[in-house]
Amino acid sequence: MALWLTRLFAPLRLLPAVALLVPLLAAGSAHAQGTSDLDGLFDKLAEAESPAEADLIENEIWRLWLKSGSATVDLMVARGTEALRSQDYAVALDLFSMAVELAPDYPEGWNKRATLYYVIDDYEAAISDISQVLVREPRHWAALMGLAVMMDDLDRKDAALTAYRQAVAINPQLDDAHEAIKRLEVEVEGRGI
Repeated sequence: MALWLTRLFAPLRLLPAVALLVPLLAAGSAHAQGTSDLDGLFDKLAEAESPAEADLIENEIWRLWLKSGSATVDLMVARGTEALRSQDYAVALDLFSMAVELAPDYPEGWNKRATLYYVIDDYEAAISDISQVLVREPRHWAALMGLAVMMDDLDRKDAALTAYRQAVAINPQLDDAHEAIKRLEVEVEGRGI
């Protein structure tokens, strides 16, 4: 499983709406946590010249993203992540859900729960939570990658291609996304003459 996927995570009847919302969500307002620090880091990430440089910047962004502003919520997310790694999905779901209830404006609570839903193959719930992540942090490339993978799995190739392109616009060093874009461009847009 790719590293971005382990960090990742509208009902299915809303899939067409979600696909249309992806560009709008990316243009929305970001969560206020460390905005100026994050803005500078995202500028650096867009200009990273190597995967190693991008990894360092990504790690710093994740460090800021993981700070909810509440020690309780941070602990719930950390313990939920441990439970997810241990495949104790019921405990992880309880902890991530409590984090979302206590801090609904905290994108990473939603993202962690989306990841759990993805792991247990509940795409409907995962997509719904990813939409909440992107409303709060439209630059969340991992959430966009997760959305792209699920759209691809659900044979929503147009939406997958859009989400991959958005992720790469934020984080150009995503090799998995570049490969998927090449494949999907042929599937969706056809071969050039």
